[in-house]
Amino acid sequence: MARSRTELRRKYIHLIGLVVPALYWLTGKQVTLCFVAFFLFLFTAFELYRIRRGIPVKKAATIAKPLIRSHEKRGIGAHVFFAAGAFVVVLAYPKEVAIAALLMATLADGGAAVVGSMCGRHKLIGRKTLEGSLTLFLIAIVLAAWLVKPFLAAFVGAIAAACVELLPTNDNLTVPVAAGLAMHVVRYFS
Repeated sequence: MARSRTELRRKYIHLIGLVVPALYWLTGKQVTLCFVAFFLFLFTAFELYRIRRGIPVKKAATIAKPLIRSHEKRGIGAHVFFAAGAFVVVLAYPKEVAIAALLMATLADGGAAVVGSMCGRHKLIGRKTLEGSLTLFLIAIVLAAWLVKPFLAAFVGAIAAACVELLPTNDNLTVPVAAGLAMHVVRYFS
């Protein structure tokens, strides 16, 4: 139960990522790219400094320590991967595809983590569960179908997000890029 509470707290922090699709929706590509590039640079510089110096996040340690996964203590944090994924998605894909992919990375992936940690009983790969993967797919298909036409593109994007999330990679980067690519390819050939 403690793991599910920690995962829930991590996902509240991840909801900050909703700023990117909201900004894109309201302002457009150039403003969003500048915003994301600024934070990608800032996050990367901070993380490289922290890792090089061997510094745990000192002032924020009491807040951040329970939210940091073990591989992030000596490596790059998830926020850098999300910013990199957001930059690629906004740069490379049409607006509605990019927004859908970013929503999948924040809401669908977040929902999968919470459901998987609280209700997951059927392990798939590592700590990933069938319940979490189904949650990701269902949330992703609803989000994508709301924004992306034809439905086949939304469906394929949701499948791509659910499959890529199972891989031993940082899903903050791979989910939006892979889902966006899948939707973009299907739309291109439709």
